[in-house]
Amino acid sequence: MRLATTIRGLIPVMALAVSAWAVSAPASAEGKGGGGKDGEKAAPVPCGDAAALVNAVSEANSSPSGGSVVLTTGCVYTLGSAAYTGPNGADGLPLITRDVTISGTLATIRRSASAADFRIAEIAPGGSLTLNGVTFSGGRATSGAGTDGGGILDGGSLRLIQSTVTGNTASNVGGGIEVASGGSAVLSATDVTHNSAGDGGGIHINTSATLGVSGGNISDNTADSSGGGVSNFGTTLLGAVEIARNRTTNFEGGGISTAIGDLTLNGSRVTANTAGSFGGGIANMGSALRVLATTVSGNTATLNGGGVFQHAGTTQMTGDTVTGNTANGGQGGGIFTDGGSIALSATTVTGNNPNQCVPALAGC
Repeated sequence: MRLATTIRGLIPVMALAVSAWAVSAPASAEGKGGGGKDGEKAAPVPCGDAAALVNAVSEANSSPSGGSVVLTTGCVYTLGSAAYTGPNGADGLPLITRDVTISGTLATIRRSASAADFRIAEIAPGGSLTLNGVTFSGGRATSGAGTDGGGILDGGSLRLIQSTVTGNTASNVGGGIEVASGGSAVLSATDVTHNSAGDGGGIHINTSATLGVSGGNISDNTADSSGGGVSNFGTTLLGAVEIARNRTTNFEGGGISTAIGDLTLNGSRVTANTAGSFGGGIANMGSALRVLATTVSGNTATLNGGGVFQHAGTTQMTGDTVTGNTANGGQGGGIFTDGGSIALSATTVTGNNPNQCVPALAGC
């Protein structure tokens, strides 16, 4: 059994902070989508002009207070080369060092399929990036020093509002988004789809990093190792999120893998995910996991724990439904436990294959 996944810079994990920022986009971020906060200079970018886009981001970075970049509605900006290369590899946009907002309606920033590998954006510690109504796609962090965060490498502060991160690849962690140690990310009504990585096909949250997601989808992502949709080593809160059709090729947590720190899942759906080993829906490998008012259904594990695999740490399930999950080559179609502790409260476990809970649990 594989018990560990990629951990960089292991330090003591922050305590879980279930606060307002973690369940909705901050008011200040919402207000920035229409062209920026007071004092910022909006930088309208002509449709499809990638060079102008790079210049506009550079200009926003040059102001001590940052700035806003406004994209033309419905336009696609294709990046043909990296604008910045640093210790973490190549980035299609300039390194984000200030408070930068990029807003647009159905606008897309993508890496050219014929270009050398680079991720779309990197946020330096102390920098802040807000995307409002924008899609990032086609980023590749797969060579040299750049192997984390195929779409976005977040070492600072990231806000995504009604945006999409899709079709990005990282050879190490965070196919769509890597929230690096010390970084924070807030996603509101945002989709993270069709990304791939070694760990955390959709999103990887590193030690001493935080993620809050409200609404949207984390779907159709793939990890070679663990956490097809989400791989957590930090502090994560997922609220009203659809986590669907993600998969791991070899190891645990088709939908979600959480190994260190805290993860809370509230009012969400974990459905139709597949694990190459344990935990088709969710695998707890050593975290404090809380699952509240959530449906875990239609997930498949190649081995044990079709719905939930409890290996280490603690899991508290309250008001949940675990149904229609399958452990193809093992036991615990609903929930399988081989370590740590799990407690069920007002939770229904039914209709799983080949059985419900192994070993038997109170309330199952």
